[in-house]
Amino acid sequence: MSTDILTPPAVQPISLPLWLFPPDRWENVDVSNYALMPAIGAAATIISFQVPNGRNGIIKKIANNFVGGGWVEGSGALTWEILADGAPPPGANSYNNILTSLGSPANPVEIAGFRIFENQIITVIVNNVAVVVAGQLSGARLIGYLYPRDMEDVNIWI
Repeated sequence: MSTDILTPPAVQPISLPLWLFPPDRWENVDVSNYALMPAIGAAATIISFQVPNGRNGIIKKIANNFVGGGWVEGSGALTWEILADGAPPPGANSYNNILTSLGSPANPVEIAGFRIFENQIITVIVNNVAVVVAGQLSGARLIGYLYPRDMEDVNIWI
């Protein structure tokens, strides 16, 4: 009798797409903050963080909001931007002129996701186009995960 029949085959780990599911060596990204509303014509940075060396990641949920009076949702009097090194992240160009609240930091919205890369500075900025400042706040939150850069297939999408 052959022992090969009795010995179960080694179980190979399933490798799911990095852009859909965190791999086995992932780290959480959950960054949130509030900033005072800047003067008309100025911008304020709500969130700023650097992606660690040797790590890439995916942002899967976002939020931005306004707390206070004097603003109408969608009016263009405020805009928000999500930036990577001062420009929209690859594949996320629609987040460079946000006119409405996308959820709130307490309840962010799920998005298709966009990639972030090692050493990038990721920021969320609020631009005050026409809101009279009276102590209002703007908040933001980014949720996703980081993973070792060497786990990526060289042909992975941008």
